[in-house]
Order: sequence, then structure tokens, then C-alpha cells
Amino acid sequence: MANYYCAIRTNYFQVKDPKQFRQFMSHTCGVNSSMQLWERKNANGQTVFGFGADFGISCLQDALDIDEAGCNAFICGLQQHVQEEDAVIILEIGQEKLCYLVGSAMIITCNGHEYLDISDLAQARAATMLNNPGWQTQLDY
Repeated sequence: MANYYCAIRTNYFQVKDPKQFRQFMSHTCGVNSSMQLWERKNANGQTVFGFGADFGISCLQDALDIDEAGCNAFICGLQQHVQEEDAVIILEIGQEKLCYLVGSAMIITCNGHEYLDISDLAQARAATMLNNPGWQTQLDY
């Protein structure tokens, strides 16, 4: 079985309380690497944050297992910190022996989250461009 290699990075976003957010992020694990947290001032002088990691996010350190529940706890935690008028966009790129190429985005607001997959988006757009709603192709092989 081949190994999956990826990297994640976010946009810069505003949080409700920078001190509490830093504490939350100190409990976040990367897969086989540490999370990097960045902060800077935006054009309005407000502190904004971004983060990233090689090999992706595994979970919160206090989660018992690195699984979907741990990832859901991380997403729910982010929702509690992000400002109401802002969004966290986690971009992921990855590959497994060039058989599976991944490009995705997780959009997280204080009220919800959505997952976008570049393969799904590209296939749907190609079907629209071809004026053939049933058009499909194989992208993983």
C-alpha cells in the first residue's frame, strides 16, 4: 500500500479572542509534523491568523484517537473561535503515487462547514461546458 502525502494551509482569518485561539491551536496535532501557526496584522490593524502543516491535521491532542471524531472536534473548535463575519478556508493538496491526486477546501464559519473537492468541481464544470449533464470521467486510477 502506498503512502499518502499532503500539505494543508489556511487563509488568514479573524478570531474572537486571540489568546484563547492560541491556546486551542496549542492542542492541535499535525500528522507526522507539528502545526505551524502564523499571525499578522491586516490592513485594519487587526490580528489575523493562519496555520498549516505538512501531512495534514490529525486531531486535537486530547482526542483519544486520530479519526473522524477527532477531526470533527477540531472543526467544531474552530467554529467557536472564528469571527462571525469571517471564514477559515483549509486548502489541502496531496497525492498517493500519482494514482490519487487531491485538491480540496474545507470552508468553516461559526455557523457551519462545507467540503469542496477539486475533482468533483472540475468534472461538474466540464459537464456544463460540454452541455452534457451526464458526462463523467475517471480521475483516480
